[in-house]
Amino acid sequence: MTIKLMMFGRRSPGQTLAEHRHHMKDVHGRIVLDYIAADPQNAPRKYAQNHGLDAVFAADDTAPAALRLGLDFVTQLWFEDIGSVKASRETPFYNERLRPDEPRFVDNANVVGQPFSEERVREPASAAADLKLFVVRPAGAAAVDLVDRIASSDVVYSGYCRNMAVTPGPIAVVDEFWTHEEAEAARLLHHCRQALETGETEGGRSAAYLIAREYRLFAGR
Repeated sequence: MTIKLMMFGRRSPGQTLAEHRHHMKDVHGRIVLDYIAADPQNAPRKYAQNHGLDAVFAADDTAPAALRLGLDFVTQLWFEDIGSVKASRETPFYNERLRPDEPRFVDNANVVGQPFSEERVREPASAAADLKLFVVRPAGAAAVDLVDRIASSDVVYSGYCRNMAVTPGPIAVVDEFWTHEEAEAARLLHHCRQALETGETEGGRSAAYLIAREYRLFAGR
């Protein structure tokens, strides 16, 4: 089973969003690509960054700190299996080049990294689709089929992926939508919040939402 490692977090303290985005994409991203070129056996099979444009942080005190503080980014790395995730983070390249660079753009005290299985329910209509909405739901939240909940609304989205945690951790499920424009993503966020906050659950309060621009830095072999 292919594993998708997802990192959720904020920029380093004292850093502007512009500084964070530049370092994440043009500096750290370049090092990851060097890793892929130097050690394809251990490096990620695919690599994408998602830079936050707008966000809603969780309003529930029991939610993980990363979700209560709000998200600036979601990083996604694909591996063959759980063992490959572990091996990739134990290589000399990772420990000498990548790990020391992480505090230069990430608030390491509040970042969450977890492995997920992904179900690509609907592929994006266009390869150029690069705007996304992430709905990040913590462990313990009510199990709700969000796509089913918003089916009768007037929202439009071009692709959808459901990500389910494969190991115990603070996050249970991540709904990942592709949209064509930021206004469309904002409407979708509104409907998702309404869907999770109605009926028997107040799951909308414990979830975090991020509208982001996706950069597919390595599309895979």
